[in-house]
Amino acid sequence: MKRLILIALLSFIVPALFAQTDVDFYKAQFNNAGTLIERLAVVKTVVNQNVSGADSFYADALNSLLSGYPNVRTTQDHQAANEMAILLVQSLGKNQYTDAAPNVWKTVKTFSDAMVKSEALISLGQMGATDLLPNVAQTLVDTNTQGPVNRTSGERIAYGAITALASFKDTSGYAPVFFAANGWYRNWVRKTANDALSQIAEDPAEPLISIIQDPSYSYEQKLLALSTIEKSSSSDDNKGKAAAYALAFGWRGSSSSAQRQEKIVQIRKNALVMLSKYGSGGVSVQGAADDSSEEATLEFSVEYYLNRSYRYSADTEEQLYTIDAFAKIASDSAVSYMGTYTTELNDRKIRRSLSHTDERRIRALIHALGATKNQNAKPHLQAILQVNWTEYILQQAQQTMDNL
Repeated sequence: MKRLILIALLSFIVPALFAQTDVDFYKAQFNNAGTLIERLAVVKTVVNQNVSGADSFYADALNSLLSGYPNVRTTQDHQAANEMAILLVQSLGKNQYTDAAPNVWKTVKTFSDAMVKSEALISLGQMGATDLLPNVAQTLVDTNTQGPVNRTSGERIAYGAITALASFKDTSGYAPVFFAANGWYRNWVRKTANDALSQIAEDPAEPLISIIQDPSYSYEQKLLALSTIEKSSSSDDNKGKAAAYALAFGWRGSSSSAQRQEKIVQIRKNALVMLSKYGSGGVSVQGAADDSSEEATLEFSVEYYLNRSYRYSADTEEQLYTIDAFAKIASDSAVSYMGTYTTELNDRKIRRSLSHTDERRIRALIHALGATKNQNAKPHLQAILQVNWTEYILQQAQQTMDNL
């Protein structure tokens, strides 16, 4: 019985000893090699033979390579260094040897070859080296921003960062991948980024809403985030929340540039159209429209910003979109705001001071008050009937009130 136990123990211990002996042997071979090309040959042998327990060998070899890299001079040695770096980071990533993560990131920063950088980034994702996730994300941000200065190199680096961020599956990596999917890259990189997005977040609402809220993103980027969430399979509530935050930003943002001001108006209009479809998701938005110090921490209802869009709209279209959004929200507050607008139009009619668009607004308000199905709308409709509007408008108001 003791003999059987001893044989069983040896069956585990002996292979491990041989494996350790192999690793020590190759470490000695690597350290004794006189040139980079000779060291590369040793690394290739370890990788090709799939030597067991070689993680420490790969880590030590990478550390040595990085230490000596500043002294690499010839083209042949640079090629050998690049090939060795790729083999080492690939092996460390595949084996998820996180102890080497700092040196793998150092490889990204030290080597100029785009393929080396790309493979090192992918390795960090395979390792799950979350401490370095912000570094990987920033690498992609930089590549997105730099544009196609060197298209092939930029795309290789972007591919590595995208693949890594997909492996991390952390929503903090969503935004740079999202902008890569819509960026300057060729189709193969954009497709990789699009595929990665669903791996990072099944529901894109949270990261896209963050883009809409974050003042560091451009107006164009916010418009893109808003249109993307509307096309997504996210819930109507989430789409409404995104629209509410976008509308709030549309009243906080300002610019002396006419072109940028047009973008702000477009953000508001797109948000209003979405609010008229999905409601507001019950969200209240923090911070006043002017972000003054006294009000920046207060919560403001969506109706507050809708009122601004009615009062200070860029054009009649924005006003009409606002009325539609009020109708969808259908709260007592929404009805109250619309009742105020109705009273103002009634007064203008009585004073015979209507503008050419006022009749469009009163018709829109009648329809919206009816669409709320809120009984508080009845007095406002009744008030319209007491004014000398056209027969068509009076009939519309009466029919709407009867249907409530």
